[in-house]
Amino acid sequence: MGLLKVSNQANKHYSQEELRAELDKARRELDRSRRHNDSLVSQVNNLLHYINEQSQHRQSLQKRTIINPKTGLPNHNQMDQDLHQFFTEYMEQGEQTAGSIVLIKLGNNFDIICKTLKPPVIEWIVYQTSIRIKEFYCCDAPIYHTRDDEFILILKGQTQPKALRHLLNDLYKEIAKPHIFSGYHINIDCNIGVAFFPENGVSKSSLLNSADIALTYAKKQNQPITFFSDHMRNEVVEKMEMQNYIIKALEEQSIKEIDKQFFIHTQPIVTVNEIKNGVPVIERMDAEALIRWNHPEKNIISPDTFIPVAEETGLIIILGKWVLYTATEQIEIWQNLDLDTHLSINVSPRQFKNNDLINSIRRIIKFRGINPEKLGIEITENSLLDDPEESIRKIQILKDIGISIAIDDFGTGFSSVNYLRRLPVDVVKIDQSFIHNIVNSRQDRSLIKAIIAMTAELGMNHVVEGVETLDQLNVLLKLGINRFQGYLFSRPLSPENYAQFYRETFSQLPLSQS
Repeated sequence: MGLLKVSNQANKHYSQEELRAELDKARRELDRSRRHNDSLVSQVNNLLHYINEQSQHRQSLQKRTIINPKTGLPNHNQMDQDLHQFFTEYMEQGEQTAGSIVLIKLGNNFDIICKTLKPPVIEWIVYQTSIRIKEFYCCDAPIYHTRDDEFILILKGQTQPKALRHLLNDLYKEIAKPHIFSGYHINIDCNIGVAFFPENGVSKSSLLNSADIALTYAKKQNQPITFFSDHMRNEVVEKMEMQNYIIKALEEQSIKEIDKQFFIHTQPIVTVNEIKNGVPVIERMDAEALIRWNHPEKNIISPDTFIPVAEETGLIIILGKWVLYTATEQIEIWQNLDLDTHLSINVSPRQFKNNDLINSIRRIIKFRGINPEKLGIEITENSLLDDPEESIRKIQILKDIGISIAIDDFGTGFSSVNYLRRLPVDVVKIDQSFIHNIVNSRQDRSLIKAIIAMTAELGMNHVVEGVETLDQLNVLLKLGINRFQGYLFSRPLSPENYAQFYRETFSQLPLSQS
């Protein structure tokens, strides 16, 4: 009851007690009204607090979707939005909008460091790299951290290759500076791919694709900085065509065995201890299986052309199994001809990592019924570096089967002596690059001598590749080497011609199968 009502009631000549009761009733109603108002204020405050919390949560979620948490830089989502805006401006302003996109990818040693150092150290290195890029460009260009090892810059107005190359050279040097902390001294370089807008692309996908092709080319050519050009795209197209050719050839070969496109040649590996009357005296002959491809349209395609494509795409696994199948078939044939010869096959890095490699070898040896000691495997040094312990385990299993192991192109990889001594390897094949000038170069002779001494101490035998002259052979014999491979003895031969060459070399062998 309101005060006015109380006043009106008072004019009705209430007794003192009745008036006091009316006043108490009015006071209680007023208190209830105040409590109700306080409750409304509280509810409004709670609602405002909830709205504020939800707004902050939405902002936090939105920030997570556009910011890389490791560096605080915008990520690929923000880059997509900015590129969309960039191309919108181009559609509105035409030639007034131009620029370039720069892809920066940390070098291959970053992957190795990621496998050897702890995650906090890796994150610190990535963060420091982002700081270097930000400080180098200050606020002049948007910088994005799109992957752990990749940064992207959008440079509006930067269309002069000469000036941009000079700028990026300085950035490359800044990134490549060593990271020094807690006893670590870590060098990580990078590769940079650049595409110009609108010359190399007038859409987000085409521009990024052009920059990515330039980056891939930079890595392939071991160049710090590469600007996109049309011939690079042509190489990508040719590579895709080559991949399709390989797939088609493998399919056709499985369907129509008689029209083989792939075949193997065998190059002799000879044991020679002396030269008589200007002719090397061959005491033993083994061979290496070399894959060849006779394409129905392009004729003979060099292994240097198609093997890297097969390795990159994973098709080398199929090719490798075919080589294993064909080589062991040839061993079986030679075994039936009583040719005491050994055949080795090359196993690529991707093949060697494949979990089915050992089981495949076991199955085919059992299927062929051949002596496993007649089969050898050649592996490059770099095949063993990604997972040394696993590599050692696999090699030991292969040796236990009876297969000999050789390191191919020895001296061109990065294996250390400490690592090499742990490998249960039988043979090192010294790369031909070491003997080109061996006749006239004392330094090259000293280098070969050191390799021989080191590997012999580890219980390994040697084969020198690429021997082409008697003078080279004579020097190598004096250095204590007696196993060789090269055009001086024979070019790669068909298996049939190899068998004939073998018989002619060792005349005591029958000329035909009995």
